[in-house]
Amino acid sequence: MRHALSRPSADPVVLSRRDFLAGSAATVAALCMHRSSSAATPAPARKLTKGAPQVFVDLNQLDSAENIHQLFHMAEKHPGNPVLLGEKKWERKQGGPCGAFIYDEQEKLFKAWYQGVIGTEFGKPGYGPHTLNYAISPDGVHWERPNLGLYEVTWEGGSSQETNVVVPQTHHNGEDHWESVLKDPHDSDPASRYKSIGWSSFSHSEGETGQWCGGLNECGIYSMTSPDGLRWTHRNDAIFAYRPRPGTNDKGPVGDAQSLMIDTAQNRYVAFIRGVNGERLYSTSTDFVEWSPLEVSMPAVPDIRAPYYNHMGFRYGDQYLGLTSHYKVETDGVHHLRVRLLTSEDGLHYTMAGPDAFDRPALIDVGDYGDWDRFMCMITGAPPIRVGDKLYMYYRGYSETHDRRPDKPNDSYYAGGNGLASIRLDGFASLTSGFDGGTATTRTIVFDGESLTVNAKANFFGSVVVEVLDEQGQPIENFTAADCIPMTEDAVNGAIAWRERSNLAELAGRSVKLRFGLKNARLYAYRIG
Repeated sequence: MRHALSRPSADPVVLSRRDFLAGSAATVAALCMHRSSSAATPAPARKLTKGAPQVFVDLNQLDSAENIHQLFHMAEKHPGNPVLLGEKKWERKQGGPCGAFIYDEQEKLFKAWYQGVIGTEFGKPGYGPHTLNYAISPDGVHWERPNLGLYEVTWEGGSSQETNVVVPQTHHNGEDHWESVLKDPHDSDPASRYKSIGWSSFSHSEGETGQWCGGLNECGIYSMTSPDGLRWTHRNDAIFAYRPRPGTNDKGPVGDAQSLMIDTAQNRYVAFIRGVNGERLYSTSTDFVEWSPLEVSMPAVPDIRAPYYNHMGFRYGDQYLGLTSHYKVETDGVHHLRVRLLTSEDGLHYTMAGPDAFDRPALIDVGDYGDWDRFMCMITGAPPIRVGDKLYMYYRGYSETHDRRPDKPNDSYYAGGNGLASIRLDGFASLTSGFDGGTATTRTIVFDGESLTVNAKANFFGSVVVEVLDEQGQPIENFTAADCIPMTEDAVNGAIAWRERSNLAELAGRSVKLRFGLKNARLYAYRIG
């Protein structure tokens, strides 16, 4: 019996004993409701972007499935973590609770912007002032701090201009933290090639320096641009205000914990920001100057303290994915933050990926006793980076809890650094089946390419075959499952061919469905090139 599919709901997750530590498994049919035979007009054929990965984080691209399970996977932490840890006087003990890691395709170089914490000024024990620092790496693992000489930095007992600081402690009295720094591939203005948004607690009110947003002030989210990621031009006014001023056009109220997405598919910038009531907000801009009114991206969860501490989004193939720093107070009162996977249809409104997402292992989970990331794993402000057959994801880790208590020593407040976790290319989730075999059929698609490849694991007596169907669900001659040459490898780019046809060229532009047959295999994604 075949089961029609819809978007996953919060049905029970069936955990695989073998894969519990690597993700979660759920029967696809159990995730979805039957479509009525008298349903409304079928959805139009989905146009696939040539070469784009079609991943199985969402199941709304599937029309039906039989004996198929969905499995979510955990990222693997790098054994050398933390890869970037505070070593300099202007970094204090940690490698930055805020920042972003990118790979510059033009310069063939990994780049990082991360926060430094210098000392205990401004009546904030163990907190500030802040700097924004810059580091580079040839491989994303071993990092160097270039001597930029842009700003003189002072600390108790010393000072130096031979630093890697790009935003000094004097800017906004060192009360900024910048959580997203991105390189914009399409802005025609070279002076704005790099873009960033960040939070400042700086108060302009007389006599209130050092107070967290006291009185009428301009605490909120600011923006800055740069030609090289080193020399920054700052916007004078907040683009989103913590306390909107009466009678002004201030947008708000907002909190901190922000991120920026450069959405090249929609030619827009999207800011994701913390609301003041536990919700996550978004605003869009086409010029990085004027921003739309704030709207809800992720609603607040009743009776839970800010479960979505921060979140960010990115384009992946023909869809949007995202990451969130998920806040949870355990039953014993311990505060934990974990990185979890999000999904979105429009890049603006996000939900947790898969059913019962809070109950399965996180994408990046906290460490164990004695680990540097024992209590907090949090997102950084840039998308995953493809490195060969893997995706690199950088995260912030801490060996102390988020809740600040009088009995905690000052030095523990930011006892953390930046770590690296990786996952198989396209490997956030997979469709799986055992030796008894199963099939998953896509909804109607249209494509311009000719080659079909799959990212799949079928090397242990398994196989993946693909059958091409017409719009009525009937196999197309020469493209049946019996004609398909089984793919029996563990490959991120495994070629699919048929005995009389080496590719899909003759079907380009035609509305078809793909039926994947899995036997003791995992299917992570497919591409039409």
